[in-house]
Amino acid sequence: MLPNILDPALGPEDWEPRRRQILKLFEENVFGRRPDLPYQVQSRLLDTRSACGGAALRESYEVTVQTSRGSAAMELSVVLPQAEAPVPCVLMISNHDRQTRQTQPPDMSAMKKVLAEAPAPWRESTVKMMREMTQGGTLNPSLLDIHTDEDQGYWPVRTIVHSGRAAACFYASQAQSDAPSSFPESLAALFLDPDLPRPADGWGTLGVWAFAASVMVSVLAEHPRIDPARVSVAGHSRGGKTALWCAAQDPRVHAVLVNNSGCTGAAVSRGKSGEVVASICAMFPHWFCPNYSRYAWHEEEMPFDQHMLLAAVAPRLCYVTSGSEDLWSDPDAEWRGTQAAGAVWELFGYPALPQSPPEAQLRLSGKRNRISSAQGRSRSYQVGLAAVPGLPGRP
Repeated sequence: MLPNILDPALGPEDWEPRRRQILKLFEENVFGRRPDLPYQVQSRLLDTRSACGGAALRESYEVTVQTSRGSAAMELSVVLPQAEAPVPCVLMISNHDRQTRQTQPPDMSAMKKVLAEAPAPWRESTVKMMREMTQGGTLNPSLLDIHTDEDQGYWPVRTIVHSGRAAACFYASQAQSDAPSSFPESLAALFLDPDLPRPADGWGTLGVWAFAASVMVSVLAEHPRIDPARVSVAGHSRGGKTALWCAAQDPRVHAVLVNNSGCTGAAVSRGKSGEVVASICAMFPHWFCPNYSRYAWHEEEMPFDQHMLLAAVAPRLCYVTSGSEDLWSDPDAEWRGTQAAGAVWELFGYPALPQSPPEAQLRLSGKRNRISSAQGRSRSYQVGLAAVPGLPGRP
């Protein structure tokens, strides 16, 4: 039984106040609130070069955010197709880095505690799942150079450009590294005092990343060759969770496209298999505000669920994809979340999603594309879940 998104008496004109209530729930209980501190954004063009065999132009920027506490700089890459009129743009939130960096591994002792306290069926299936995910040894971390790469499946620049869109990307780790011991630093440190404990609804790493994505949207919206009304945000795994939270908060985002966002992304927590609130808060406590851990093994008490986060994007475009073999993310729970969220698009006159999820499709491009997820692996079986079927135009 999922919490109701809508009262039956609500009409389209009532959606915005309800949407703001939903945003407040996620701000207070999941992603945390950004401290209300004035800030300024500046961008500086560093380099321009030809890309995609001469079919595009690549621009590299330094984007700086400044508050009374100092400044933080982040890199932004923009690849623009040859076009006479401003083009749509897809901004990728990259949780991959240019080079391998020393990172703090998840706290497995906390995970052992979760397993000890977990219901027996979940514990047994999770132990089996984690064993399968780690077979064959540790995978090398996936790397991405946003200033040179064009054909990597994680950020398919050439495909995006050939579709007539600009492809943009930034490193989430430059806003805040993905490690609990370093929080807050960089962008987060401009708003938080590192000597003070985080409040119960204090900003988490994914909230910082979502804010950084909105900063990049501001820069892209001012670009003379980009259509400011059609800037979309995309992300994979933890980047997908971030993209949803960014799009939910920032009405300038034209569309959100997420892959394998799983727990605290597109997957509803009630009845979810694989990663759950208890395990994600144990392994990645810095991602969320401290309040979120209150719902470990008590998901039925949450006054929200992830279908409400998806719905908060409405009536804009929302596209969800799932790895059919990624049981940790749970594609069935992602489908249930997307299907339940569709009620809001129906409010605006769009058709309902079908009762059954789409069939999985195997996508091969040269060699098998294996995308690494937050917890291990996700194969290239993609299930496309469109929350707005039939909506005119493209993201």
